[in-house]
Amino acid sequence: MERSVVFVTGEYPPLRGGVGDCTARLGDALASRGWSVQVVTRPLPARTDDALPIREVSGWGWELRQALRELRSAGWGGVVHLQYQAGAFDLQGRIALLPVLAWPIPVVTTFHDLRVPYLFPKAGVLRWSALRWLARTSAAVVVTNLEDERVVRRWGVRSARLWRIPIGPNVPEPGSPIETRARLDLPFERPLVVFFGFRQADKGLETLFAAVARLPEPRPLVVLVGGEQPDARGARAGGSLAEAGAERVLAVDLGYRPAREVADLLAAAEAVVLPFRRGASWRNGTLVAALACGAAVVTTRPDDPSLLLPLRDGEHCRLVPPDDPAALARALAEMLARPELRDTLRAGARAVAAAFRWERIAARHEQLYEVVLGSPKRPR
Repeated sequence: MERSVVFVTGEYPPLRGGVGDCTARLGDALASRGWSVQVVTRPLPARTDDALPIREVSGWGWELRQALRELRSAGWGGVVHLQYQAGAFDLQGRIALLPVLAWPIPVVTTFHDLRVPYLFPKAGVLRWSALRWLARTSAAVVVTNLEDERVVRRWGVRSARLWRIPIGPNVPEPGSPIETRARLDLPFERPLVVFFGFRQADKGLETLFAAVARLPEPRPLVVLVGGEQPDARGARAGGSLAEAGAERVLAVDLGYRPAREVADLLAAAEAVVLPFRRGASWRNGTLVAALACGAAVVTTRPDDPSLLLPLRDGEHCRLVPPDDPAALARALAEMLARPELRDTLRAGARAVAAAFRWERIAARHEQLYEVVLGSPKRPR
């Protein structure tokens, strides 16, 4: 069996995005286990770290077919692994043809989200058909959370080809909280409430500011980490901080920061608030990163709380209803007033995050690839 994998991904570092970070970290973890790993992705800015071989393609048509043709001609016997996220592929639907274009090379597809591609005007139900086609023609399908697993099962993907493997943290182990505050010139006399992530409307930044505005003075300092992310057509995904209500609280916007600084900030904060408007999910890389850093996390409860298991309110984090500034303010006030509660949540976060270590995730992928490479080739 050839221990080789080619990742096809719409983003990769130094491009910013959770899918690119996860692909890079999974590739490094597999390489440390003896796998030969290559990456096919869009053109990148100048790189400083070329740990994995990269082939850049300007689109997902002819150049991608050429790369696959070269693998077949060389008698390559590995796995092509598609890291699918609609936005990372500019909502283009042609990437759904990858399993057919690569045949007889097996294609594994990880669905980082189930957002449908654009295709063409008034495509309607055909947009969902493209995702179902991709799932059904892949040799195996990976989902990162129970919610997506339930959807993919309804598409008719059998259990033998469906694997649930979580994403891991995209930040390293944090350093000293005291040194972090001093290095970033953050005041010691005020508690820190950190928001981490892109500024899309569904991240609930307005709810955070409204909640902090309800707290009595002296209020905590709100620290924003992460930048704005344009949507697939280049439009800004979220409004300005003024539109979010930041003028009513004391806030510092640090923008996009290196992974090491992000980890240090998450660990240094009295609270990390992730107020997702549709409820938290294990597909949220910011949640996984905060837990892995041992942060005291406040996030939002999904409609079905079982989707967040084994995460439990009061043990691993605090859970509040989405779009509820009053409930979020009460949870923050309790956490800021009770250091022992923060300590409990930090210990619980590290305990639950043990399942998201990259070495464990890489081992699961290795098991998956061995099953796929040991199976008979599926009909074209």
